[in-house]
Amino acid sequence: MAEALSGVNGEIIRWAREFYNMSPDEAAQAIDVDISRYLNWENGTEHPTYAKLKKISDVFRKPSAVFFFPEPPQLPSIKGDLRTLPDEIVNSFSKNVIIQFEKAKVYQLSLEELYGNKESIIAQRSSFPNDIDQLCNFFRMQLEFPISAQKARKSTKVVFEIFREKFYDLGIYVFKDAFKDNRISGICLNDDHFPVIVINNSMSFARQIFTLFHELYHLISDTSGAEIIRDDYYVALNDQQTEIERACDTFANAFLVPMDDFKLELTKRPINEDRIEELATLYSVSKEAIMYKLYKMGKMTSAEYNDLKEFFYGDAIRNGDKKKGQGGGGNHYYTQLTYLGQRYAGDVFKQYFSGKIDSVRASEMLQSKVDHLPNLETVYFRGVSR
Repeated sequence: MAEALSGVNGEIIRWAREFYNMSPDEAAQAIDVDISRYLNWENGTEHPTYAKLKKISDVFRKPSAVFFFPEPPQLPSIKGDLRTLPDEIVNSFSKNVIIQFEKAKVYQLSLEELYGNKESIIAQRSSFPNDIDQLCNFFRMQLEFPISAQKARKSTKVVFEIFREKFYDLGIYVFKDAFKDNRISGICLNDDHFPVIVINNSMSFARQIFTLFHELYHLISDTSGAEIIRDDYYVALNDQQTEIERACDTFANAFLVPMDDFKLELTKRPINEDRIEELATLYSVSKEAIMYKLYKMGKMTSAEYNDLKEFFYGDAIRNGDKKKGQGGGGNHYYTQLTYLGQRYAGDVFKQYFSGKIDSVRASEMLQSKVDHLPNLETVYFRGVSR
């Protein structure tokens, strides 16, 4: 029978669980142990074996040695980054969402190593226009992607990737990941030098585009953020938090569907359900975004907008059939490179091939295992040569 490790501190196990907002039941299930035994570990009446400690370490993403500490280490909570959301909301975030904030911090460290003390356009926020429409025009010019070009693509996937590349040029770094939590469509971590946006790849490309600009406004307003799909969480916000979240949505909608251009489109054909879908495709946005525009123009009542918004919520999430045609065909390495982006992955490989970083550091920057590096390299250069 395996020997229990009496030096393991149950208080540290509890701290590690609570760090990820996990319930005892969730933790016990993830570690594959009976709930009563797990609670005994936390209470200190029993202790895990070495094998179970290794599993605890994996589930809570902490080194095994931490669980022998006399008291929990001082690690910053994501609450310090998310001033725009109340503790009630942040405490409801799943482990998978908290991990995305951890990954964003790791990306920031990697970007600093890649690019030194490079400054983002976000550092110039004090000079940005205050008026939303003027701010939209300012970023249109900075991104060098006029609304006519956006409409000409008629592909949400293509438009997203174009914006992603152009954000990179401005020093705003966009990554993707499978959040495994469809309540959150994206997060951002504010910084004057290396602001990071992470998009939930499970969302439709139209939603990903909207989230991109929702999070951009968070950065402009000098805040980190998380975009929650449903807006019923607004009841938990104070006035200032509500104002920021609504401003993020207003900016994203105003940028992606400029009012003057939209009014011209409305003169072409009558508004009905088919026309709403047609306009959504034209602007590479969701049908909800078009309905919101119509609602703000007084062409749709609040009741009509809320009813249709509820009906179209499902459009935000990519279903399995769509996903098969919008990824790497199940290729893990292609998917990983899609999450990282060609620009970032390419610059990491340049550092690696020039000898500035070793294989261990390169794999860390690429958030992959060292033995996966050759396969990532092959898939990356196969894509570049196309």
